[in-house]
Amino acid sequence: MKRKNLIVPVCLFSLLSIPVDGLAKETTRIKWRHLSTVNGDLPVPNAGKQQTASIVFDVDQDGVNDFMIAERTEAPSVVWYRRISDGWEKYVVEDKPLHIEAGSACHDIDGDGDIDVVFGGDYQSNEMWWWENPYPDFKPDQPWKRHLIKSFGAKKHHDQMFGDFDGDGQIELVFWNQGGRKLYLAEIPEEPHSANGWTCTEIYAWSNDSEMEQRGTYPGFKGVNEHEGLAQADIDGDGKIDIVGGGLWFKHVAGTQFLPNMVDAGYTFSRSGAGQLIEGGRPEIVLVVGDGVAPLILYEWQKGTWISKILLDEVDCGHSLAILDFNQDGKLDIWLAEMRLGGGNPDAKNLILLGDGKGNFETVEISSGIANHESKIADLDGDGDYDILGKPYGWETPRLDIWINESE
Repeated sequence: MKRKNLIVPVCLFSLLSIPVDGLAKETTRIKWRHLSTVNGDLPVPNAGKQQTASIVFDVDQDGVNDFMIAERTEAPSVVWYRRISDGWEKYVVEDKPLHIEAGSACHDIDGDGDIDVVFGGDYQSNEMWWWENPYPDFKPDQPWKRHLIKSFGAKKHHDQMFGDFDGDGQIELVFWNQGGRKLYLAEIPEEPHSANGWTCTEIYAWSNDSEMEQRGTYPGFKGVNEHEGLAQADIDGDGKIDIVGGGLWFKHVAGTQFLPNMVDAGYTFSRSGAGQLIEGGRPEIVLVVGDGVAPLILYEWQKGTWISKILLDEVDCGHSLAILDFNQDGKLDIWLAEMRLGGGNPDAKNLILLGDGKGNFETVEISSGIANHESKIADLDGDGDYDILGKPYGWETPRLDIWINESE
């Protein structure tokens, strides 16, 4: 197979940090190389204008991460970008149009040693699907085989994740079903190739009869008391991974029974992160608005109460969030990037908040004015540090931006 030579990246720059929250640090310099489909640095993704989902993992098992982009209006609805020596080459995963929602998850579903991928239907679909990785038989125009996870009940499935959430040593899939106002736990079938859907058990439900006064402001498509966002951590230190999302965390009790614990009832429509951002005690939880304008908030557990600390007063559609040790100093940091929903938010920020392990942060600006929706932070070039895959939802689509970390 002949691989195309891609244009050499164009923009090399360094960015200074902005100290906040009283954190006394020397100014941090991080050097980035910015690539964009606008400049021809990588192939343009799906043809449609609503790029809903993205995910990063090593598709072809070469030791370097690849990534996928999903779109919900035209075919192909899912493509993957294979990392090659001089950039990326685009392959088809799903050649038909599908109503794919934001959110995604990956796992070796069929146990054959390679990683498969999950996407869920949006407000137009009550289905969820997984695609069987055809490793090692990859062809750019040959779609992957699609299998059904769910085809019952209500529509819209914004956010999914894999993990062992009931402590049985087996990996499960957790997903929101916003149309049904439910959170589900799904067991992977013993024979996933032939299964006509997975066993999905409701583990939480909410009412749309009322909600707490919400933090911030939201667009008209937000439902009353709507929940979204997923993360995982052992919140209570019992050795089992807990589910975090929708302003709550969920503790496994027995069987398929989970106990919901409130973190912030006024922030259910939010992106979620969790990790040991403050040394000692329980892991902290971070929530930020995905669609709307509201604060970035860190929650620290103190004697049964989640104490909130506002890290940024106003975030405009902070739909990309991750907790990670970006600078590899042994202390967790926060990555946050904003959308340009409907073309607004012209100063949309892409930020790293470098933590000191005590709840203080130094904010480093990566970019301004470029939209990020369901973007990802991961090692994209195999050099061991964190790069950024930037994906908009509808701003200047179809489009991708990548920031390669070239700090020394």
